[in-house]
Amino acid sequence: TFDPLRDPTMRPTPFQAYLRIQIGCDKFCTYCVVPNTRGPEQGRHPDQIVSEARTLADQGCLEITLLGQTVNSYKFKADDGTVTDMAALLQRLHVIDGIERIKFVTNYPKDMTERLLETIRDLPKVSPYLHVPAQSGSDAVLKRMKRGYTVADYMEMFERIERVLPEAAVSSDFIVGFSGETDQDFQQTIELVKRCRFKNSFIFQYSVRPGTKAAENLPDDIPREVKVQRNNELLAVQDAIAKEDNSKLIGQNVEVLVEGPSKKATRDLEAHVVQMTGRTPCDRIVVFDGNRRQAGQFLKIQIDDASSHTLIGRVQTVELVSIGLSR
Repeated sequence: TFDPLRDPTMRPTPFQAYLRIQIGCDKFCTYCVVPNTRGPEQGRHPDQIVSEARTLADQGCLEITLLGQTVNSYKFKADDGTVTDMAALLQRLHVIDGIERIKFVTNYPKDMTERLLETIRDLPKVSPYLHVPAQSGSDAVLKRMKRGYTVADYMEMFERIERVLPEAAVSSDFIVGFSGETDQDFQQTIELVKRCRFKNSFIFQYSVRPGTKAAENLPDDIPREVKVQRNNELLAVQDAIAKEDNSKLIGQNVEVLVEGPSKKATRDLEAHVVQMTGRTPCDRIVVFDGNRRQAGQFLKIQIDDASSHTLIGRVQTVELVSIGLSR
């Protein structure tokens, strides 16, 4: 039931790979079909995960992204009673030669423990990037969603991240127009985004999923035009925050794993200079003028300009930078 190890030629790049460590979910949010379609939360045996990561490293993979519905809830109990949690798994993966960057998505707010944050802080290969969906800034909506936490709980987690891992970039998910969402509920969501200043947010308009508790028990009572308006308003708030925070990086050098030519790059394979793209450890997208041979390298890029979604820069060195020294 777990994803098979894919041939490196089938991956988007040969030096990046997704590695599933968990299937299923025990949270039973009212809008979600995962518990019904994928069953209860199950963590893979850590030995299997480490073995697969070593195979990826042997194939030339530099970056792995660990996947799970609530990935930071990962736990595996061996027959001898030994329990491996997410922090322990990261420690085992960190020592694998060849793997230079480790990310993981998606996280559940109440399982973002201090121990896990301290582990991320202390392991240079683990990216200080945390995707932690909030879904709403209204306790009433969160209760109808059966998310299992309040806005106060989420803010307690967020403040813990700021204290233990102040350089972390946090992103989120939001659903607008969920059953019964009032204008006041929506304004509370906007306030949460303003307070947390997420790196980015994925915003979705609620739509009914057959087989979910929301489909059975809650009316889809928010008009489509209201959902669209709320989606656009929340996106505008988030984009303004992202642009302002990205602009603070202008003039700084960042470490980038170069992924390849950007979507706007020329398709002329004979061109000596093309627009290349890559990501920082905090998962910020960077574009710069370079060449295709730089794909798969870690480069220092000086940031000259910024938008809500992209940093624009130039190469400062063609040499590989030291992994983990510059986040």
